[in-house]
Amino acid sequence: MIRNVITGPKTVELYKVGQELNRGSVVTKNLTTGKAEPADGEGVQIYFLDKDNQPMGCLSDVEISNYDPKMDVVKADTLGILVKPAVGTHWAVDQVDGTFAVGDYAIASKGKLVKATSGKVSILKYVGVYDDGGKTLQQFEVVYPYTVS
Repeated sequence: MIRNVITGPKTVELYKVGQELNRGSVVTKNLTTGKAEPADGEGVQIYFLDKDNQPMGCLSDVEISNYDPKMDVVKADTLGILVKPAVGTHWAVDQVDGTFAVGDYAIASKGKLVKATSGKVSILKYVGVYDDGGKTLQQFEVVYPYTVS
């Protein structure tokens, strides 16, 4: 799941996804294959994965939760939306591994956000928990690249 908490300018791009991933996963572009892949060990050249959810047919007039797997999962070899968040915006995701303290920086590990260790460069600073209608997401502010000491 992904939520844009504090909005601002952002760049979005349609890009084929290399494997099944949840919305809010952290990806990088594989220019060789032309597909988005889970980011690993990267904290700057990253994108959040999203998709356009439009229920079709008999479900077109039914409200479906964004947390329903039909809405939250981006299937392999389909088009996803790569969101390049701008400095100053806040994003909340559930695609995290481990715990964060306010002020910690994050990098990607296998498509999920983890606490950045010394020497890693990151653009995501943890600012706390975000309650999304009873679902807990982790909120990050996009900052200028910072090397963790």
